[in-house]
Amino acid sequence: MEYCKSCGKSIHLGTSYCRFCQKREKKKQFLKRFIKAIAILMVCIVWGHTQMKHVTAPERTVQGIYLAIMNNDEKALADALNMDGKLDTREILQYLKNQNLPAFHEKMQHAAGTVYRNGNPQTIRHEDGQDILKFRQQKKFGIYKAVNVSLTDVKFSGVANGRLDSKETIPTELLVDHAMYSTDWQYGDTMFHLYVVNIKDLPGPKVNEKEDDKPSYALFLAKDNETKGMLQIDGRIPFIVERENIGEYELGNQHFLGFIDNETSLVLWTLENGRLSPVLFDDQKSLTLNEGKFKFIEKAYLQTYEPVLGKDGWTFTTWGWEQDQLKFNLLHTESYTADRPYGLETGQHTMQLWNEYEDYYVAFPQYTFTEQSAELLKDGMLLHQDVQLGMPIEDVLQIHSNFYEHDYYAGGIYYSFPGGRTIFYDELAGDVTYITLNGGSLTNELEELLAILGPPENEGYDEMNDEYTYYYMFGQNQLRLDRGMDGRIISLWLSKRQN
Repeated sequence: MEYCKSCGKSIHLGTSYCRFCQKREKKKQFLKRFIKAIAILMVCIVWGHTQMKHVTAPERTVQGIYLAIMNNDEKALADALNMDGKLDTREILQYLKNQNLPAFHEKMQHAAGTVYRNGNPQTIRHEDGQDILKFRQQKKFGIYKAVNVSLTDVKFSGVANGRLDSKETIPTELLVDHAMYSTDWQYGDTMFHLYVVNIKDLPGPKVNEKEDDKPSYALFLAKDNETKGMLQIDGRIPFIVERENIGEYELGNQHFLGFIDNETSLVLWTLENGRLSPVLFDDQKSLTLNEGKFKFIEKAYLQTYEPVLGKDGWTFTTWGWEQDQLKFNLLHTESYTADRPYGLETGQHTMQLWNEYEDYYVAFPQYTFTEQSAELLKDGMLLHQDVQLGMPIEDVLQIHSNFYEHDYYAGGIYYSFPGGRTIFYDELAGDVTYITLNGGSLTNELEELLAILGPPENEGYDEMNDEYTYYYMFGQNQLRLDRGMDGRIISLWLSKRQN
């Protein structure tokens, strides 16, 4: 039992109201509210402390910059570097992106971690040698350590480390007069004029004395009707340029300007968002060539070949174009050496075809066999719907005139086409009898393909070629699958059901 402090009457334990004098006991109510407020405040302090530690972590600071570069996010980069609109964010973004980004990311992580731990300022460089970012320690609310990242005094004026100002503009009339190569490119609704110029021939700043004896070629770009052309970011060509080694190439809708260095390497630029951007090969700025030769294939690939190091033979390398990254990624390599049966002979023949026929290329994984592909077999078509069993060969040649071989094999006459396709036909009737595909053209592994096709009707082993053979029936048509001892798919053969 408790007693009211106003009238002395007894009141129920734990209540704050007296039924006699009708007054409330406020002390305990106040105390409870105070304790509750303290508890909430402590929770907020702990939560806020945890969040602040997370926000100010050096790896988070670096990740924000890295993601801004990777995502081409100008606003995020400007916020991360506190640029306040004083510099051309797009120019800085492109400059930062134009280097080995994984290595740059590691350098940023190391610098930020060092500053966070011991407070010593750090500066990191662009791979061209110029200091680009400063890392300093700062305090948030005077308590929490944090890393501040800002741009150095980037030298985009005059010459820095032998570079012309990336904002250097030259009157177009001078560019026209001194260009060793010029061309016009359409980008959207805008026409651009592109110039390749030896900057020593131009008035204004020159390269420094140490490099004065070397040619210094650069790329300038001007919109139609503009009176000045702008030097492009990283628009310097890193070797001596010969007019005959400059070329323009198309891959689908993408247009490239290419330079070949002494038949040993290729560098490419492409027009993107109104600027010339260098093209990467994985993370390299140039592609190794053999005798200056390479091929663009269909709408998304590039292929080269070179001798195998330390062996007799050749390796053909295929690259896949990634539009959003402006780079070619290594997709596939195929080597022909003495390690494979008839490897050297096959390699020699392949190299001759590659050099002789512009459209020929070494098969690489580009077609995927699916459940829908299996349905096509019933209609006499193998992956592609443009050629069908029984179709007149003359109709095939109307569609595909780029065959590279016309010969006999095992008593049949055939045409071979790029991409691993070969079409056999009856010489008298002129109708398609077999449609074949090189197994190297498939993206499927053997197990995946067998799962789609199901149990074979027959199977066998060819001792002469050391190959396994599976036979499948699809309506009136038969599919033969040949595989090697190593599980590699060698070929697919589609024909009418054999009696």
